[in-house]
Amino acid sequence: MIRLVASVVVLVAIMSGSPAMTAREASPAANPATSLAETGPLPLTGARLAEFEAYVGSMLEKTGVPGAAVAVVQGGEVAYQQGFGLRALGQDAPVTPDTLMMVGSVTKPMTATMAATLVDDGKLAWDTLVVDLLPAFAVADPDLTRRLTVRDAFCACTGLPERDPELIFNAGSLTPGRLVAQAATLPLTAPLGERFQYSNQMFGIGGYAAAVAAGGSADDLYGAYVTAMREQLLDPLGMARSTFALDDVVASDDFAQPHGQDLAGAYRPASLAEDERYVRSVAPAGALWSTAAEMARYVQMELAGGVAPDGARIVSRATLDATWEPRVAIPPPPADAGVPPEFAAMGRGYGLGWVVGDYRGQRLLWHSGGTFGFSTQAALLPDADLGLVVLTNGINASFFTYAVQFRLFELAFGQPATFDEVVTAGIDAGAQQTMELQQQLGPVDPATAGPYLGRYESDVLGGVAIVLGEGTLILDAGDFRAELRPLREAGGMTYLTSHLPLAGPATVAFGRDGGDPTMTFTDPTTGEAYHFAFAGTIGPDATPTI
Repeated sequence: MIRLVASVVVLVAIMSGSPAMTAREASPAANPATSLAETGPLPLTGARLAEFEAYVGSMLEKTGVPGAAVAVVQGGEVAYQQGFGLRALGQDAPVTPDTLMMVGSVTKPMTATMAATLVDDGKLAWDTLVVDLLPAFAVADPDLTRRLTVRDAFCACTGLPERDPELIFNAGSLTPGRLVAQAATLPLTAPLGERFQYSNQMFGIGGYAAAVAAGGSADDLYGAYVTAMREQLLDPLGMARSTFALDDVVASDDFAQPHGQDLAGAYRPASLAEDERYVRSVAPAGALWSTAAEMARYVQMELAGGVAPDGARIVSRATLDATWEPRVAIPPPPADAGVPPEFAAMGRGYGLGWVVGDYRGQRLLWHSGGTFGFSTQAALLPDADLGLVVLTNGINASFFTYAVQFRLFELAFGQPATFDEVVTAGIDAGAQQTMELQQQLGPVDPATAGPYLGRYESDVLGGVAIVLGEGTLILDAGDFRAELRPLREAGGMTYLTSHLPLAGPATVAFGRDGGDPTMTFTDPTTGEAYHFAFAGTIGPDATPTI
């Protein structure tokens, strides 16, 4: 959920095994040595604009993403904004630049910018201790608890690893207050500042700490955060429709439906309420709804060094620059992965809510966002005064968002269209993997699954039930249910999850510890395995429906 790097890792992994990528890497045109550091961009007008718009439309069709909205900022102005596709599959309403969508983790740089305004106001310092603002906060190491600052909370470098399953399985009971209190139960896997580790929990805690510094109540962290974002950032930028309230979205006459994917890769409409539920407790990390038109105003402000489109200063340039400064290095992809140099260079480090890298010598700041039904990309080339926002209403739309970003950069600097080949190879490889996965899935064998039906408990993820009916095996976590599909080669002991929020390659495996059944859920992004112990049988009234 609200992931940044998962999309990059998947793209790299797919390209690593792609013959098309191996051939492309050998092509001189694929590895341009010319630096664009001293090159100014061309205006996005005329034939270039027409080519860009046509490319966006064709890429939307190629990837199958239901809809998208794109905005380009150049030279301080909104040079282009347009909607593509549909707000919801099966309906006729088109996406427009004013269509509300969740921006996912693109909320992160905005949260850091809100905190930066508080630094300017003297209400917060980057070195303010988190525990001074949130006394209930602690991590597993007491000494580190007394050292972690607000800056650290935003740097993806505290030593807390990515642990999104805790947010998913516990969404029904997890509040911001519990999020803060439960940080002490999360493992620390690296020293402070030494390893890039993307923790939605830690970023959320940092945002709540900033909200308290703004004058909000620690007894209502969510409300305090929403108020701080509204007063410090959204209202001053004129982002009136941007919101954290689902009621506001539903009351709007222009919002997009989220779309998940089934195991065959087909997009399916998903629930608005469910998509929002899993990000609410970590709102500062990924819960904002906005539009391409309003996000363009935020990009204008960032590119203008903290000045809003109407000329009002939102944040000082010096304080804004602190959010752009890398705090931790991001490991490069493997040398033999066949990754194009422009892609490998885009993520060299992580600042405060921004990924920092370069595009052929041009400084690049960006962040992606992904919920269970939306995918987003925001990118800045500050020295070229060029920025981009892409909002989509589909999960796993990274091929589309990166393709649009790089095609814009290529057109702006008069470069050949080389990245499209990367994306096309990735799409083809992904389709092949999906087809192979379908061939591995088999029918549920009641005799094999029967001994493992019942209730299971995890100290970390809570309780679930495994139920069977009419040939369908269901994992019931209370707040959500997911169908389990057996992998043929695993002999009916390992299953893939289907249906949000677990749709995709997450695995559920059954075994025995002595005489008792056991269950293991594995997060596909991190490889983290969560173990469940058998807690008893279930009654005949269990309903195995999705």
